[in-house]
Amino acid sequence: MSPAKIINDINDIRALEYEPWSERSPAVSTYEFLSNAASHRPDKYAITFLPTGALDEEPVRITYKQLIGKITQAANMFSDLGAGPSDTISMLLPLLPQAQYTLWGAEAAGIVNPINYLLNPGQIIELLNAAKTKILVALGPTDDSDIWQKVEEIRDQIPTLEVIIQVNGSGDKPNGVYPFDETLKLYPADKLTSGRKFSADDIASYLHTGGTTGSPKLAQHTHGGQVWQAWAAAVGSHMDETGVLALGLPLFHVAGAFHSSLAPLCHGTEIIMLSPSGMRNPLIVENYWKLVEKYKVTSTGGIPTSYVALNKVPVADADISSIEFGIAGGMHLPIPVQQEFLDKTGKNLINVYGATEATGVFVQSPMGNVQIGTVGIRLPYVELKIVKPGTLQTSCEECKVNEIGVVIANGPFVFPGYLEEAHNQDVFTKDGWLNLGDLGYLDENEVLYLTGRAKDLIIRSGHNIDPSVIEDTVVKHPAVAMAAAVGKPDEYAGEKPVVYVQLHPEATANTEEILSYITENISERPAIPEVIITKQLPMTAVGKIFKPQLRWEQIKLHFNEILSELEKYDIKISVEVGEHKVHGTLCKIFISGAPTRRIKDIDDEITTTLAKYQFIKSEIHWSNNDDTK
Repeated sequence: MSPAKIINDINDIRALEYEPWSERSPAVSTYEFLSNAASHRPDKYAITFLPTGALDEEPVRITYKQLIGKITQAANMFSDLGAGPSDTISMLLPLLPQAQYTLWGAEAAGIVNPINYLLNPGQIIELLNAAKTKILVALGPTDDSDIWQKVEEIRDQIPTLEVIIQVNGSGDKPNGVYPFDETLKLYPADKLTSGRKFSADDIASYLHTGGTTGSPKLAQHTHGGQVWQAWAAAVGSHMDETGVLALGLPLFHVAGAFHSSLAPLCHGTEIIMLSPSGMRNPLIVENYWKLVEKYKVTSTGGIPTSYVALNKVPVADADISSIEFGIAGGMHLPIPVQQEFLDKTGKNLINVYGATEATGVFVQSPMGNVQIGTVGIRLPYVELKIVKPGTLQTSCEECKVNEIGVVIANGPFVFPGYLEEAHNQDVFTKDGWLNLGDLGYLDENEVLYLTGRAKDLIIRSGHNIDPSVIEDTVVKHPAVAMAAAVGKPDEYAGEKPVVYVQLHPEATANTEEILSYITENISERPAIPEVIITKQLPMTAVGKIFKPQLRWEQIKLHFNEILSELEKYDIKISVEVGEHKVHGTLCKIFISGAPTRRIKDIDDEITTTLAKYQFIKSEIHWSNNDDTK
């Protein structure tokens, strides 16, 4: 259970650690935790689902007894269709009640693998095959989703796939497609027919992480790690039976699945599922404050870009007095966004810090003492250190108070690693702590401040530039909605800063005006960047700014420029930059029509030119070489 006391500072956290986690843990598995919650309040609403977000629609309401019954039936269905504890049930589902049944039912039967249904078919195939998917649960044909079209396109390319279960469809049993709701009814709702005995170390899920391109990685999560997350999130956010949480995040996101679904459902909090598209639904955003009033929402949840959108929606005559706080995580929370939410609602927007590799949130602003601009304090049973860059695989030398270094963490929440061992390079320190890859510092009260990503550091002539120094400055300009700073390659300085700026829809500022504002207000002169105004910053499917794409764009522009001199050989040159599993970034240089007798000269010249950029892995691809030149 969550404590009655609201957390104020690190002393409250220490007070909860008087007994070891092994003795305090409320359950061995997510199924046990959810079952216990349902047994205490069977008739209370667990889920309220809004099909469209319209103010006058009739919601679908599900009690705790109905929820655990559906989860049990789903687990029994998966077991009967051949899934054992080590088998994978993958899902391609939007924010539907059946997605909740599938997520937790699959964990009770085997291993669940929720996949971002917005990915392209090729990426989905990679994830399904990497997970050795045995059963796939997917949304059937609808007018506003192409999920089923993708399933039909890819199903024959998954050798391990035996069964497909179709949500909101009639199925096609002769071809191995079962209708979800109809099939679910065939199974008992009162117990697991498999008789499975759980261990806290059992793998419960694979969640993919990574960007919008390349091959995302599958992070393994244990039942024990998820149970800790459900308990600790409730401690940090004071979840209990009086709460109503607005859920707009997808269930393939660690925050949507564990922090904003499992945690509230294990503590009697009602969750309002904000339509299948969640916060991507314009009607949800438009009606948000009225929906808060109608369903007496006590806590809002989302990523900072969600709050950028909500802050623009007038509260008007909506009664939002039920709101106790908002929660934002998943990316850097700009101070102006946090302050605007406070001004609009009179309530704090609480910053949380987590990672897929950490099974969710492990640092949070204390509800009783929110400090704008900080990330917060560690949650119970979290070990947190700041160590000096370059020492993670050697001494892990700790930084002093208020000294910036790399954030590392340890505790029951740390994942056992990525499914593919090749992805685990440098994920853990030599002592087994999780390397978050973020830069930050701890103050004298153990409050964590994040200052950027270690890999996002812009190193200009030996000067380390934290991108947030640039971003935090530029977003204070009234015309700027969002900003992302990256380094662009430079022959002499190594890197120079560039900031991509997305303006508010009605704003008309130009690059000169933005640059002038930065120059007048930035704290570090070497951090003054080139300014590029863009209509839309690249975003991941869960709304994070996808910085790698911006870096790749800058590398491509620079390499095209420096290699243009090779056109003296009467050749065509093109450059492609993208993600590489091992090297991070890979630059492919395509050369067409090269004189055969000059290939060595051209190759030597390219090698010499690119030697200045050793941090960028490159490959040369030749085609249509000409013997006549």
